[in-house]
Amino acid sequence: MAERVANPRDTESALDWQLERVGSTAWQEWTLKFQRMAFGYANDSGWHDSADALQWLDHHALLREGAAPRGALVWYQAVDRIRVACSLGSGQVIGPLPYGEVAVAALISLSTDYVWSDPHFPFAH
Repeated sequence: MAERVANPRDTESALDWQLERVGSTAWQEWTLKFQRMAFGYANDSGWHDSADALQWLDHHALLREGAAPRGALVWYQAVDRIRVACSLGSGQVIGPLPYGEVAVAALISLSTDYVWSDPHFPFAH
């Protein structure tokens, strides 16, 4: 298993970075890249896409069910693909949403089938 290291940007700074981009449509199909950059990684995550990341996290038993804590990555399926957003806590997430722009939304309005993980990017740099 990849060793866990601290992300370059802490949770609150990552959430601030995301909140500064609310309304942007530039990230529409890049949910994983958006989260990786929010947590301070400039270069590739090492995963092909969100589905690849989810499969890797599942294989390494890093996925959890239930209410996602603030700063957790929330993995869900919408519009026929796996997407990832970041939990703000209290059932709210932020990220590039299926309809195209970075926004804050109630997770339940996006999907009732989701899992979460710590913001872990084992191959990013």
